[in-house]
Amino acid sequence: MYFDTKAAIHSPAYKLALLRRVHRRYFTASGRIFPKLFKAMELNDANLKEIADAMFECTRCRRCTIHCPLGIDPAWPVSAGRYLTKTAGKEPSVLSMVAQVGVEKAKNISLYEGLYLEQIKLLEDQLSNDTKTPNARIPVKNQDADILYVPIAGAHSIIPAAKIFNAAGEDWSLSQFEANNYSYFLGDLEAAKVMTGQIINEAETLKVKTIAMTECGHGFLIMRHLAAKWFNRTLPFQVKSIAEVMAEYIEERRIKLDPSVNPGTTTYHDPCQLARNGGVYEEPRAILRASVEKFRELAPPNKEYNWCCGGGGGLIVPPDLKELRMKTGKRKAEQIKQTKPTAIASMCENCRSQLVDLNEYYNLGVRVTSLMELTANAIKQEGRNSP
Repeated sequence: MYFDTKAAIHSPAYKLALLRRVHRRYFTASGRIFPKLFKAMELNDANLKEIADAMFECTRCRRCTIHCPLGIDPAWPVSAGRYLTKTAGKEPSVLSMVAQVGVEKAKNISLYEGLYLEQIKLLEDQLSNDTKTPNARIPVKNQDADILYVPIAGAHSIIPAAKIFNAAGEDWSLSQFEANNYSYFLGDLEAAKVMTGQIINEAETLKVKTIAMTECGHGFLIMRHLAAKWFNRTLPFQVKSIAEVMAEYIEERRIKLDPSVNPGTTTYHDPCQLARNGGVYEEPRAILRASVEKFRELAPPNKEYNWCCGGGGGLIVPPDLKELRMKTGKRKAEQIKQTKPTAIASMCENCRSQLVDLNEYYNLGVRVTSLMELTANAIKQEGRNSP
């Protein structure tokens, strides 16, 4: 972000300096006795506003960590700074509201179960019509399933996955919970643990072998790399990205794809939380090579050195941050222009929302899509393609 704005508040070093000044004021004798002399920071309204701006105007992409010669990781102090300002009521209110809705829904999931099952039945009818398969199913509470698929809200996250699972003959179950966890963006780990704990409990109750997280960067990062540490235990199931599952299906020929139905040139944006911070690089590329007519790597840098799209870390939520997102997303727009694709895919919902905005703002003329959508579209249907 600092590369584009040149504002000190967007420098990782400046963010950490703010937090050190607060620590000096309240946790050192010199800062308590001589705060001005030692530049210790009082937590008054003005200073809290500056800290909040510094912490929440950060995508937590950790690209700075990759390039830091000392190996300093600012993401975790930034998370602590976000929680500090949240407790003072200085966080973006809309982000806090979205996070609280998610927590309350997770706590009271039984209140929504009837409506949820009705909605799934409607999606199941749509699935049967789309695939011309009367027995196509979207199972919920499927005991001993091999896979528990955790979606985000919306048919666009459930229908493509259901098409893929049904085509692969998978024994799966749809989670009643959602992958996105906005409390994590607030640095409120106790609230974030509520949602994560509910998914873990569901998986253990059903005795599934694997949790497959949908195309949600931070949701995958939490479940794959943080959950076991948060709860200080070994989880009795594997955690995979849906990209890893799809890549396995393709390699094992459990699904057959016709790339001609996804014409043109498709490129790929590496989400920071899935790729740089989650370690998933090659599977999305293997999927694209099998599911689209022509895959072209995005103009460098990519993979672990990829530029953040500018919408991560919860920045996609507050409306007043859109201009900042467009400014910091300019490098991504330039990468796309240089690559000249007809479509760009990404494995993160927030990234795709940002790419849609960048597409419109910079007049890129590309289609923004998901790997699940492309894969589901390319599945060979009986009578449409030869075996």
